[in-house]
Amino acid sequence: MSDIEAKQAAFEGWAIVEMMGHRKEIGYVTTQAFGQAVLFRVDTPELPEREFVLTAPEYAEDVVAGQQRWCPVGTRVKRAASPARSCLVAPGSLYALNPCTEEAARTAIERNYVRPLVALEVPVKALAAAVDFSDNPDELEYDPDDDA
Repeated sequence: MSDIEAKQAAFEGWAIVEMMGHRKEIGYVTTQAFGQAVLFRVDTPELPEREFVLTAPEYAEDVVAGQQRWCPVGTRVKRAASPARSCLVAPGSLYALNPCTEEAARTAIERNYVRPLVALEVPVKALAAAVDFSDNPDELEYDPDDDA
């Protein structure tokens, strides 16, 4: 290596990569050189199918009605799996490269890559609020025998 050639810096670690056009890639970032071209490789890990409880209201597929419904906080939902993937990003398209922990990256992946939710269980209070019982207030009482 001659004195004129500069030493190339490399990045390796978890990061949120922001690009022009409001695009984001989140994952484990490495620097890869292809001749004189240097690109950032972003490897996004697989996210398995999982169930969780909503902490903010959101639309989800109602499997019984077969349509989208507004689900309140406390609704138990299921999110489909997301396969692992890789993306090569040119430095010229970068707006920001934000290093972070693996935990922060996985949380950002969960929040930023939208996949359909399936509503599994809606809280009873939310169902009662959605029904107008003004004509018959006796229906406000819950009777477990009605479910049988």
